Parts: sequence; C-alpha cells; structure tokens
Amino acid sequence: MSTGSCFPDLSQDLTSLIERVSPTVVAIRGARSAATGIHWRAGLVVTSCEALHPQDGLMVNLGSDSDPVEAELLGADPTTDVAVLALPEGVELPVATVAADTSLAMGNLVVTVGYRSGRDRTAQLRSRLGMISGLGDAWRSLSGGQIDRFIEVDIRLWRGGAGSPLINASGEVIGFNTFGPRRSVLAVPASNVERVIQQLQARGKIARGYLGLGMQRVQLPDAVRQSLNLTNQTGIMVVSLDAGAAADQAGLLLGDIIVAIEANPVEDLREIQTYLDPQRVGQPLVLTLLRAGQLQEKTVTVGER
Repeated sequence: MSTGSCFPDLSQDLTSLIERVSPTVVAIRGARSAATGIHWRAGLVVTSCEALHPQDGLMVNLGSDSDPVEAELLGADPTTDVAVLALPEGVELPVATVAADTSLAMGNLVVTVGYRSGRDRTAQLRSRLGMISGLGDAWRSLSGGQIDRFIEVDIRLWRGGAGSPLINASGEVIGFNTFGPRRSVLAVPASNVERVIQQLQARGKIARGYLGLGMQRVQLPDAVRQSLNLTNQTGIMVVSLDAGAAADQAGLLLGDIIVAIEANPVEDLREIQTYLDPQRVGQPLVLTLLRAGQLQEKTVTVGER
C-alpha cells in the first residue's frame, strides 16, 4: 500500500471508530465535578471517582439533542478510582462494547473521546489519538487498591476528560483514562470496573476490608530485631481497638506491634491496606505480632466497612 492511500484509510477508520463510540459517552457535571462517563451496561455509567464530589448533585449530559438528567451515585471505590452511576429509568442510550484486551503492546495506537468542561460549564466533545507508552503487571494505587494491569497512555487529557474510554483499534472499550502522577495518564482496566459492578449488584455497595484498628508506625529496637531475626526496620503498633471489630475479636491488644501479615513483613500502613481489598472481606489473615518481646500469631477474619 502506498503512503498516499495509507493515511486516508487510517483517517477514515479513526473517524468511523469515534462515531461508533461517541454515543456511549456522556458528560458528568456537578458544582465541583467534571468528568466523562461511559455507558458501560444498560442504565449504568462508569467514570473516575477522583473527578467527582459525592456531595454534588450529578447531572449527566446525554448529547447535544438531549436535556441533562440527574444520576445517582450507586457506589465508588477510591482505591481503584472506579465510580458507578445509575441513569434514571427510561433513558435510552447505546451501550459501549467492552473487552479485556490482553493483546495490548507497547506502541499500540489507541483513541479516547470525551467531554471537555468549559469555563461556562458547557461540555464540548473532544477526541485524542495516542499510543500505549507503558505496560506492566498488576500494581497498587496510592490508596492500596489493586489495579489489574499497569497501562500508561501517551495521550493528553483535557479538563473533564477523566473517565473517558480507552479504545483499541477494534473499537472496544478496554478501560477508562485517569490522571496519574505529574499529570500522566493511566488507564483503569475493564476487569477492575467489572469487579466493582459485580460487587454493587451482589451486595448493594462497595465492600472494603476492615480490621477495626488504629495504627502507628514505630521503629523496632536493634536488639529486638536481632534476637528475633526480624528483617523489619519498623513495625505497625496498635494504638486503638474498635470494640467488637475483627481485631478485637481475634485477641489483639493495645501496644501489639504487627511485623508481618501472611508471613510477609510489613513496615508501612499502606502495606496493610493491600490486604484489605474488597475480595478479602470474610477471609482469614494471619498476623505476626510482637508482644512483650515475643512473637505471636493471631488469625483475624477481615470485617467489612
């Protein structure tokens, strides 16, 4: 194929792809909220919860020919940045074609389309062409949530673009875009979104693991570390206990120092959060404690907040 015929074909393919996906994309607005949403399932819109203020009355703009409608925030998981909104009954809107794209590779071209929030609170449809600039395995967000795959996108988002779909060359939505460190753009994979929706449908809310502990990081004395063969420089001291909560029922005491969970050393509160994913609710965790100079193990059944 000559260069002359390649670019017109690519241009037309991109135009067709954007025209196909755009009707499934909505603008979400509130007094302090500005985001793009994806009509993920019938009546359910998915977006970035970091872009929303729960106290806002959230209005969804379905397109230039429709009046905005008020949406209900069904639930949000800040640890994975997934928020799910419900549209009013009777709203008709095309549903996005969603797929877990396991064939992604560095350099793959991707597209996003979404709404830019103007200073006058108007929403203008915008699109961007970019590429996959970083791929990796599952990782933890700053809030401790597990993101199934690290996907960095070389694409520039506008104000209100958080929550916009990441679209592959087949026109499938494989996740949504959100802002990462230093305004980089990361994608939350479709598999994370599906888990949050499944929880909402099964439990009516987003469950979070809960131990019922107040905790503080403390330095471990060198003598204690050496005598007990601990690799930790620090541990996590129990400074408060919620009566009747999981840790209290398991027999933890004020002053206990958690040095390991499931035999893995822990030195930071964030590391403990990684064991409190929604899927951990109701599951046992073995905590290794330093109590009165000796190591003990306690099994805690993770509660639900």
